[in-house]
Amino acid sequence: MRMCKTLPFYISVVLLCWFAIPSHAADPCDRACLEGTIDKVLAAMIAHDPNQLMLANGVQYTENGVELRLGDGIWGTLTARANYSLYVCDVESGQAGFYGTVLENGVLDYIALRVKVDEALISEIEAIVARPNDMMNLEATAKKSAGQLMDARTPRPQFTQTVPAGERMSREELVKIANSYFTGLANQTGNFTAPFAETCERLENGQHTTNQKPNPDIPKTMPDVLCMNCEQQQKSGWFAFVTEIRNRRFPIVDRERGLVLSFGFFDHNAAVRQYPLPNGVMTPNILTSPQTIEISELFQIRNGKIDQIEAVINSVPYRMKSEVWDK
Repeated sequence: MRMCKTLPFYISVVLLCWFAIPSHAADPCDRACLEGTIDKVLAAMIAHDPNQLMLANGVQYTENGVELRLGDGIWGTLTARANYSLYVCDVESGQAGFYGTVLENGVLDYIALRVKVDEALISEIEAIVARPNDMMNLEATAKKSAGQLMDARTPRPQFTQTVPAGERMSREELVKIANSYFTGLANQTGNFTAPFAETCERLENGQHTTNQKPNPDIPKTMPDVLCMNCEQQQKSGWFAFVTEIRNRRFPIVDRERGLVLSFGFFDHNAAVRQYPLPNGVMTPNILTSPQTIEISELFQIRNGKIDQIEAVINSVPYRMKSEVWDK
């Protein structure tokens, strides 16, 4: 009988103690936490050891759109971080993004990473790795190319500036503007353009692809798009050879800094051999066979306009999609 009387009291004490314990696992991962998680993932890649990480059951990893066993792919070949590092944090969704340079067995690569954290455990890792071929090490090419590689030490300041609380756009507004960039490129006619700031610049795999010096070798039947600004490029009609931009995703929205990190696939079927520009001049299709590129593109948006763009691009089989993320 004594046990029957004391048992309810014992249970109540245990329950009170249980509920009094703070649940740190449920605490959101803030900006410092998310950036630290990216650093841990990169360190684990360099160490070739995913067991260094706190992983959720069933953690998923893709590299260039293909699902791999965690530890495969660049996990076996990454040797060091290089100089460039740009972080994007979405505390609301528990996700972090990273654009940077890394060394893979001594060769400079550009990498885009997305990491998702659920209750302090990593549940998703997505990577796009832009690797030069054996004949084109990016470090050597940087000295010979007319274009300028990104500053390998310092991200453009627009990407790290904090937007005043009263000027921050909603997630929906930011995503809508970022998506309008892709709408302005696919099957381009020059009749639609995303909203761009006059200061807009774009870099792709470290290569500056806007506002370059005019190239005298460009035929008169083709616009010199690399010397144009962002808006002029979308009005040029030259990108009509991009037949579709599909499986667009916008998983990371950093409202505090006005950033949207996206993923998608650019298809080029190469079927039409020439097409008219807005001025009526016919221009040839630069591609001779069907091609697809997978892209992670980062947009910095301020006052409703796209100001800075950065992308990591990798060629993949035609019409490929990610079986993991593009369901």
